[in-house]
Amino acid sequence: MTTRMASLPCACGQIPSVPEGSVREEMDWVCSCGRRLELRREKGAWAIAAALTPERSVPISGFSREIREAPEAQRFFFSHVIGGAPMPVHIVYSTSSRTAEIKAAGMKVTSFSNVDGPLDARRLWVARFESLRLRSSVRPARSNRGVEAV
Repeated sequence: MTTRMASLPCACGQIPSVPEGSVREEMDWVCSCGRRLELRREKGAWAIAAALTPERSVPISGFSREIREAPEAQRFFFSHVIGGAPMPVHIVYSTSSRTAEIKAAGMKVTSFSNVDGPLDARRLWVARFESLRLRSSVRPARSNRGVEAV
C-alpha cells in the first residue's frame, strides 16, 4: 500500500507515492519522466523538498573530461538562489565511480566523491554553498576614525 501526495505532483504531472507507514522523514524518488525528487515529511504529510531535472548535455567548460565522457554519466540541473536570483546549477554524476561534479553560473566546479546519487550530491553542494555564503556575508564597512566629513 502506498500514500499519494495529490497536492504536490512532479512537474510532469505524475504524483509521487511513498510506502504507507514509512517511518523515514526523507526519501528520494525517481519519477518516470527522469526527474529525481527529494521527499520530506512536513507536519505529517510528504512534500517535495527538491527536484533534479535531467538534461541531455551540460556546458563543456569547467567539468572534467573523465566525468563528461563517462558513458554512464547522468546529467541534471536544479535552480538555486545565488546573489538574490535563481540560477541553474548543473550536476554530472558518474554511477560507476560514485563521483559528482557540480557547477553554478560562472563559479568553479565543485567535486564530490563517494556520493550515493545525484540528490545526495545536490544536498552536499547546497550545504557547502550555504555555509560558505553565511561565512562570507557582508560585514559593516570600517569606519574612518578621526576623519570628519568636509
